[in-house]
This record gives sequence, structure tokens and C-alpha cells, in this order.
Amino acid sequence: MKPPSAKDPVAALNEVLSEVIDLIQEVKQAHRKVAETHALHDELDKLIDAVLGWARLLMEEDDELGASPLASMPSVAGRRPPNLWPAGATDDDVRRFVGKQLIRLSQHLEAALADQNDDGSRAVLREIEQELLSHIEQLGDVRG
Repeated sequence: MKPPSAKDPVAALNEVLSEVIDLIQEVKQAHRKVAETHALHDELDKLIDAVLGWARLLMEEDDELGASPLASMPSVAGRRPPNLWPAGATDDDVRRFVGKQLIRLSQHLEAALADQNDDGSRAVLREIEQELLSHIEQLGDVRG
């Protein structure tokens, strides 16, 4: 998905929510590829908890705005993620992939923030953005 171009604050918020739902599946899949004894596994545990919290915050904000987000997009159960690593992945492969997904989400957040006229929505998006930047930093160098 590309960042929303319309100036519809609810659509922009739901675009972020859709990205977060995709990210939940991707991070869970990445988590399974990393050995439990590796530091990356612990970071992915924290990231999963954060991403689930972001989805909850965004759905609560939609509710506050009187919107029904899942009426216009599939839930986690309605999505089929690609098999990201059919043969296996190194920790560096996982780190780079997850980092790139987080950067993509940060771009959607930036676009959604630009479209917001509601202080509550803006606050939710900024909270997610701060946590997101922290997770990107924890992953380290995600270029590659």
C-alpha cells in the first residue's frame, strides 16, 4: 500500500492501521525465524507487544471518531501474508526486513500526521511514531 494522498483524516488513520495489521503478521513470522537465545528474539517480542498496542490505539481512535475501520479493510484473520522466508533466514536478514517494514510504517505515519485535524488522532499517531523510532533504533543498521 502507498501512503494516502487524500486529505481525509480518518482514511489516513485507517491506512496506518492497515499497515500495522500487516506488520503484526510480518513481525510474528520474523519472530519465528530467530532463535530464542538471540537478542533479536527479545527485541521482536517487544516489537510484537508494541505493534499490537498500536493496533488497539488506532482502533480506539477510530471508535472515538465514529469510524468502523474493519468495515473497510480485512482484519488480521482476513489477510494472507506471504511466506517471507520459505528456506530460512539469518538474524541479519530478519533485522533488515523488519527494519524496512518499520521505516515504511513511519512514512505512512508521516503522511497521516500531515492529514490530521483532530488533536486526539494526532496525539495517537505521535505516540506510535515515538515508539516506532525507538524500535528502529534498537534494530540497528537496517540497510542492506
